[in-house]
Amino acid sequence: MFIYVYLLGLIITIRAYQPVNNTERDLVLKELLKNYNSAVPPNYNNDEQLRVEIQVYILSIDSISDSSKDFGLSFFLRQRWNDSRLIHDPRLGTFQLSKKSMNKVWVPELFILNEKRAALHRVSTPDKLLHIKPDGLMYYSTRISGTFSCDVNLLRYPLDHQMCPLTIESYGYTSETLDLQWYKEPVEKKDDIILSQFSLGCEKTIKCDKVYAGLKFSCVQMNIKLDRLYDYYLIQTYIPTTLIVILSWVSFWISIDATPARISLGLLTVLTMTTQNTGLPQVSYFKAIDVWMVSCMFFVFAALIEFAYVNVLSRVRLRRQTSVADNGGYDNDQSPRKRVPSKNEYHGCRFNICFQNMANREKARNVDRISRIMFPLFFILFNLVYWIVYLFVLKTKADIQPC
Repeated sequence: MFIYVYLLGLIITIRAYQPVNNTERDLVLKELLKNYNSAVPPNYNNDEQLRVEIQVYILSIDSISDSSKDFGLSFFLRQRWNDSRLIHDPRLGTFQLSKKSMNKVWVPELFILNEKRAALHRVSTPDKLLHIKPDGLMYYSTRISGTFSCDVNLLRYPLDHQMCPLTIESYGYTSETLDLQWYKEPVEKKDDIILSQFSLGCEKTIKCDKVYAGLKFSCVQMNIKLDRLYDYYLIQTYIPTTLIVILSWVSFWISIDATPARISLGLLTVLTMTTQNTGLPQVSYFKAIDVWMVSCMFFVFAALIEFAYVNVLSRVRLRRQTSVADNGGYDNDQSPRKRVPSKNEYHGCRFNICFQNMANREKARNVDRISRIMFPLFFILFNLVYWIVYLFVLKTKADIQPC
């Protein structure tokens, strides 16, 4: 009797470790799917909620458009749930279903809420897989590429940060039947993702159940934080406009009599500033770069107005003397009582007229001297306020949300 029990146990042990051929695995899988109803989710007949875990593996972030408010994303959408109808012998291992067999198995009906355009990859075959563990654990993965909406806020542009969402929601089943949850590690990404205008920040995952017509649907959301790289704007916008403003100050050191030179310099700087504000996103509110461009235009235009004031101040008495000399020493009303000596009388001009003319020219020179100090000072103060406000004080929703 003892020998019989020993031999029976040995046979069972040998059979447990005996490799399973593919024919047996195929037969078991066909038997499981024979009476399987792919139209009904697991636990549906028992009125039990099915928990589906979601994970996103980011392959690439292709394009981010400020004008159309969207971004391109390619990723693996991974789902995991338990289906007790597909429990099988552990000796058979994990079933890896073919594309044809996948259509016979129930999978969650999900959609991406903020999708604009998206597609499953089908080269050379549809990029999806479905594995069935011995305990009924289902592992389903698809590769998706598409364009998704992102409500960008350009108030701090180009010193801004953006938070772009990917919202995944149940379409056919309410939260009473299907509950979406994130994996313990909800988001993974490739290490070599490089963006041209942004640096990839953190990812935050939240639960975002929605209610439509009194019905609650399960939803999960991933927020990707994108930090804009503003080195390009420093080189192409901020530094050139700063140099144009500084160039407009050169007129303060040019003689007040060099009218053509000062006019040419002032107009050149104003016209150059007007060509700098091109290729920027067009929105209905002021961006940070708009404030910068308008302020620089104001400084350049103010330098041109300063020259106009200096020119009028230095030439007003000279024009009056010229007018009096042309009228034979009389004012325009030809009254003898208001006769003013010409500039050829008293060996040149009367002392008080020459003195007033010299005083006006000195005032014009003093205006230039004051402008040499005040214009740079106000521009430095403007820079301090501008960079402190837009880098540290002003915050948008993307800046406030923690990761």
